[in-house]
Amino acid sequence: MSTLKLVTFSLCCLLSCATCAQAQTDGYRPKIAEFSYQVLGHYQTISNSETFGNASSQIERDLLLKIKLGIPLIIKNKTVFGVQLKYYHHHFGFDEDDFMGGYDLYDHINGRSFTDLGARIAYQRKLENGSELSFIAGAEIRSDKIVWSPNTSKYFISGQYKKQVNERTKIGFGAVFNYGLRLTSFYPLFTYEKTLNSKWTVDLTLPKSAAIRHKLDAKTFLIAEVDFVGWRYNLTRPISGDLRDFTLRKADLEFQVKFEREIHDWLWFGAEVGYSKNVSYYLANPGERGNKALIDLRAKDASSFKFSIFIVPPKSFSK
Repeated sequence: MSTLKLVTFSLCCLLSCATCAQAQTDGYRPKIAEFSYQVLGHYQTISNSETFGNASSQIERDLLLKIKLGIPLIIKNKTVFGVQLKYYHHHFGFDEDDFMGGYDLYDHINGRSFTDLGARIAYQRKLENGSELSFIAGAEIRSDKIVWSPNTSKYFISGQYKKQVNERTKIGFGAVFNYGLRLTSFYPLFTYEKTLNSKWTVDLTLPKSAAIRHKLDAKTFLIAEVDFVGWRYNLTRPISGDLRDFTLRKADLEFQVKFEREIHDWLWFGAEVGYSKNVSYYLANPGERGNKALIDLRAKDASSFKFSIFIVPPKSFSK
């Protein structure tokens, strides 16, 4: 096996612990490296707070750049161990015609960029019965300033056992534990992939996403997906005269239609349109949840657009 193929194969195993590392029955191949740019359209944000007052304005720019890269460290028999690096750059800007200023939270966010920078280690082991066991652990900084502290850092670990039930069905069970920005969470994972026929596949990763995939031809896929997505950032002294840091948290339900097309075997292009519905949005002290929010926020529904270039395993690996 050539060095390029060896690296590509190991990246595939490394970055696809939540999905099968080989091509699926319909020929769909997982992403092993990605560069993407997402734009969330204009939406109104409304804030209510007994302490800091009420306000509303229009978000004109909600831009998210994502870069992911994997590095294999150990490749031996049925075991793969490696590192994944990630960098997210998230930028916000208010509509200048609508933005009056004077509300500390909006003044702090306007024109500011937030960073999600981290690394994770991944271990995957193929078992004798055709199943697989995988573990991922990592750490990240999520903040408006790249400073490592309990208010800005996140640590997590997850594990999953996946089994091939038959040639058309795969199921997996696992759990995720994370401690992020002074908050602890634990939740179970369930994955299910069912190939209905040569064209249609159902793919569930609960509680995160549910998708149905249609194979237009060997080089083109159309995907309808529902995703529960969100972010949490540390805000460094956003309130005038207050030396504390705060946590800004937003969670959305996104409905997406994706188009993915092969450029050249392992290199693909993706485009998607979506609709975002806000579920939760608030400012709180570090370590506190929405029930103790200092500012309750609501974001109106918004459209989204995303473009990506990504790498998948070459077809030769599925043969």
